[in-house]
Amino acid sequence: MSAHTRGQRLRWLMRLVAWLPLPIASALGALLGDLITRVPLRFASAYRTVLINLIATQPQLSLDEARRIGRQSLRELGRSFCEFAHVWQRPVEQTLARITSIEGEQAYLDACAEERPVLLLSLHQGSWETINLYLGRQGNTTVMYQPHPATLVDALVKKARERTGCRLVPTNSQGVKEGLATLRGNGTLALLADHNPGNRSNPFVPFFGHEVPTPALVDKLVRRYRPHIFIVSCYRGEGGVNDVRIHFEPAPELENAADETCVLTTLNRSLETCIRRNLPQYQWTYKRFKWSPGGRRAWYRQSLRLLRRAAHGESRQALGLAPPENGPQP
Repeated sequence: MSAHTRGQRLRWLMRLVAWLPLPIASALGALLGDLITRVPLRFASAYRTVLINLIATQPQLSLDEARRIGRQSLRELGRSFCEFAHVWQRPVEQTLARITSIEGEQAYLDACAEERPVLLLSLHQGSWETINLYLGRQGNTTVMYQPHPATLVDALVKKARERTGCRLVPTNSQGVKEGLATLRGNGTLALLADHNPGNRSNPFVPFFGHEVPTPALVDKLVRRYRPHIFIVSCYRGEGGVNDVRIHFEPAPELENAADETCVLTTLNRSLETCIRRNLPQYQWTYKRFKWSPGGRRAWYRQSLRLLRRAAHGESRQALGLAPPENGPQP
């Protein structure tokens, strides 16, 4: 199947989901996410990835607890994907009306009013797509993103995200230039900071105790422009799809960090805090721990065997999923 054909099918699927009432679309997504966890583990690669990530990063969880949270996580991920079709294709005001609280909003608005750039660092958690539409209302905001491989879908999503005034730029050299220009002009630059950076020259920094490649771009932006920095997260509250909560958390320790190691270590600690606040709504299907300083980790390729050993009572240390005892701590 060609990329064009795949793009057309995905576009029509998104339109179909957007046509459904949001509670029904969200429930459908949760059901599909739950079904993934009910098939034999051999065939549920996404669920295996979630379990490996939870076991490796949350030492307080038993395997049964990791399974429970893993099921919740895939249900939440299914909800997110179906909700995003609404965010991208329904009227903007419908989406913004679902935001019930914005913690730290005044501090963010005050920072935007100053003659100093603003850097927003976010992550794949909860209703994170909603943030784009809110940010566009504040003016001179550039958002860096990874283009979708299907051109038709990418064009649709980009156009939808820019409806309120954000300017989206890809995470390539040209996009970086545009992002730098935004900061030079005392504008706002936003990016998702929990990606695996593509360039292998990025430094390895602890994340939940495991060293992972961490985007050096963040360090360059922080130390070159000394912007106001906010860690931005977005969750679904107890009210579900109509209870979206955005958090702008000032990061003075990150703003004042003196060197690359301090900047990126503080960044990862901040992301950990957001994730721990609501474990099930983080996108644990992402293979964030694929690379180590010594090369590719075998966690995901050997996930079925590792999980079977865990079910027989083997410890995280025996499985190679525990952080190095003598390594740097997050």
